[in-house]
Amino acid sequence: MIKSIDLQQLKKIELSLLASVHEICEREHFRYSLGGGTLLGAVRHRGFIPWDDDIDIMMPRPDYDAFINYCLSHDDIPFKIKSYETDKSYVDWSAKVYDPKTVLKDDNVESGEQQIGVFIDVFVIDGLADTYKKAKKAFNSTSFKRALLVASQWKKYFKSKTHAWYYEPFRFGMFVLSRTVDKSKLFRSICRKYEKIDFNVVEYAAAIGGAYREKEILPKKVFTDYIKLPFEGYEFNAVSEYDTYLSSIYGDYMTLPPIEKQVSHHTFTAYYKDGEDIENE
Repeated sequence: MIKSIDLQQLKKIELSLLASVHEICEREHFRYSLGGGTLLGAVRHRGFIPWDDDIDIMMPRPDYDAFINYCLSHDDIPFKIKSYETDKSYVDWSAKVYDPKTVLKDDNVESGEQQIGVFIDVFVIDGLADTYKKAKKAFNSTSFKRALLVASQWKKYFKSKTHAWYYEPFRFGMFVLSRTVDKSKLFRSICRKYEKIDFNVVEYAAAIGGAYREKEILPKKVFTDYIKLPFEGYEFNAVSEYDTYLSSIYGDYMTLPPIEKQVSHHTFTAYYKDGEDIENE
């Protein structure tokens, strides 16, 4: 018997995953921060955005690599991890830390999410260049390939919940073209470009796989100085210049969006394996 997971249970599992990652990062001195809507939720709501149902964190490239290596070399961690390093067919921009006692079904995604359980996303922050102009050029040099890679993971074409209607012809064209590409080779060609850049010596950085494109490009110092912020009764790491980060991505981030935009972006359904229930653990 497979038992479906409701929204509150989903959030509880994700929060437990985040707490486990935080514990490892604190002990091993890996840098990380809440990111995207999770950081916004921490600042504006001291927890999840009420209509949101996911958790994102971000790590500088050196710490991301160290974290992945740690997870691969330790069998006692209380979660599983999915990334290109664990599966060459997995070409998502974020590694996924997931609960192996759960499973996801997503009819829109060809690979990745249906092979894992309830997860949190771990985005890597890559170094770009010493000036904003050069950083923007480095970031945009792979924009087309990144869009093609995203489309290659769709099982079928579907309309976006976040893009305007006039963006749909481009999305459809990318979907058609993506049917002809080798996803693994495409992913590696993009990653190699940024892995060659030493994060520790450049002045600008970004989450290459972030959803906000050039708004993600910020001075590296934004991603390397941290404070603790409350989130659902816990305290987790957050970039101390969160105002710079959130303003760049969301603009006036303390103002709630219109009611019609207060929706979840996920398309998956989550289940417990074998009827297990988190309340009985």
